[in-house]
Amino acid sequence: MPDLRVMLAALTLCLAGPVLALVSLPPVREGPVLVIALPWLDRGAAILRAGGHEVGVLQGALASLAQGDDPGFAGRLRRAGGFLVVDGRAVAALCGGGA
Repeated sequence: MPDLRVMLAALTLCLAGPVLALVSLPPVREGPVLVIALPWLDRGAAILRAGGHEVGVLQGALASLAQGDDPGFAGRLRRAGGFLVVDGRAVAALCGGGA
């Protein structure tokens, strides 16, 4: 049976790449954003409070795509409870989708 420490180390290494890619993205200036929040936050309400709206029909367990039309939307979204707010187009490019 594999050692639990070895399994945890492997899991950490597998998750480190995508997380580092997300946090190293440049600051959001405009366009769609991916907002990652803790599970108990009502992301839809936080997005509305920040002056934006959700994009698309699907929502992840911890993340949503959102769009705000005026400058400062990403900062307001962070203050409203978004743990991580990153450029939605850059995330699409990282995932192999069109940017």
